Amino acid sequence: MHPPTHFQEHNIERLQALVEQFPLASILMPCSQSDLNNICQVPVLYEPSRNVFIAHVAKHNPLAQCDKQSVKLLFNGDNCYLSPSYSNNKTLPSWLYSSVQATANVNIIECDNEKDKIMRQLTSHFEQGFTPMWKITDVPKSNRQAMYQQLSFIEFTPTHWSGNFKLSQNKSPEVRARIKQSLELANKRSIAKLF
Repeated sequence: MHPPTHFQEHNIERLQALVEQFPLASILMPCSQSDLNNICQVPVLYEPSRNVFIAHVAKHNPLAQCDKQSVKLLFNGDNCYLSPSYSNNKTLPSWLYSSVQATANVNIIECDNEKDKIMRQLTSHFEQGFTPMWKITDVPKSNRQAMYQQLSFIEFTPTHWSGNFKLSQNKSPEVRARIKQSLELANKRSIAKLF
């Protein structure tokens, strides 16, 4: 079974926290020309109160043609090489990582007011920490409306979440504590926090 049971993450709060910290989704969508998927990368914002991801893409993006279809959103957290020296030679060389997959249904938004609301939510969220904070209302309304005609606004409703957090869970608590300490000393704190 892959991933092994000890690397599977089912805690929805941990999955959503990773998505919030690393919002760039690789989205796999159906491809009519082959058995493989088309892939695009899109920053998304998850709204827990409504259980939806919101995003926008260019009109010519293949995702804009996936209304009412199911897609898979893949999120990757930080990752790093695990040297045996991090565990006093109690592990083999490996790789540490965390990832989340969400299967979701696509809903293309047609209402102009909803498009504007999504754009406001996305920009106000991703502008946090910038000074001055840019607002979509800095763009004149007529220009915004013209810009929105070039974009597709999307809500993704997740139907299934899963996570793969490969963080040496198959090792003893002592070995894991030593790895965590080594990660912190190596300034790999975002991974160490997951231990």
